Amino acid sequence: MRFFWLWTVLIAQAGTAAAAPPPRPVESILADYVKAVGGYAAVDRLTSRETVAGLHRGPRITLYWQKPNQVLSLSKKERIGYDGTRGWALSNKRKIKKLAHGAEVPIEMDANPLRFVHVRDFYTELNPAPSEEVDGEKMEVIVAPNNLSATKLYFDAATHLLRLVDENGEVSAYFKNTVEFLDYQEVDGVRLPFRILHSTTEPGGASEDLRIKKITHNVQLQPEIFSKPQAGQVVMGGKR
Repeated sequence: MRFFWLWTVLIAQAGTAAAAPPPRPVESILADYVKAVGGYAAVDRLTSRETVAGLHRGPRITLYWQKPNQVLSLSKKERIGYDGTRGWALSNKRKIKKLAHGAEVPIEMDANPLRFVHVRDFYTELNPAPSEEVDGEKMEVIVAPNNLSATKLYFDAATHLLRLVDENGEVSAYFKNTVEFLDYQEVDGVRLPFRILHSTTEPGGASEDLRIKKITHNVQLQPEIFSKPQAGQVVMGGKR
């Protein structure tokens, strides 16, 4: 009797798997995503961005982004910059250090979450994967393999907006970094997340809940703010 019950369950599961529709092609998922955030023309006309935000139970942060991938994060605690090639951090005690490989990526995501509109600039291979659920909502999934594992991009099947990025293997084979994009709002014809959550499985790694208050596009920035400062030559402001 027990064997018959198990056999019935296996047949039912096999039937469900066979009935599940195949994942949509990558280009179709990406096309819907680009359209949902406002389209290539609206996104590509943005050359810089100032984002005023705060960490939940933490300090106020101002983020600057300059096309294509220069970023700067300012807070009372420190300044963190990336000039497109190398990253650095300046403490409030004026101590300068080099960022570890990949440490600039979370800041890039915060300062320019629309970077994934041009997702093929970051990943040489993208493959569709079976749909999954995140917080009870159906997600379409794209997988980008890397040398150690893979990065998974989750797109809301209803809104087509990027909901979550699971990164495993880009920086380490031993832990996973997750970024969630929530509370999308329209600014200057594009839809941007106004809440960004960072979490990691790295022992001792801190989670962050970034809550955005204001976004201003195409601001004039001093190019040198993204460069590693020299001792005694620190540019404190962001805008011209």
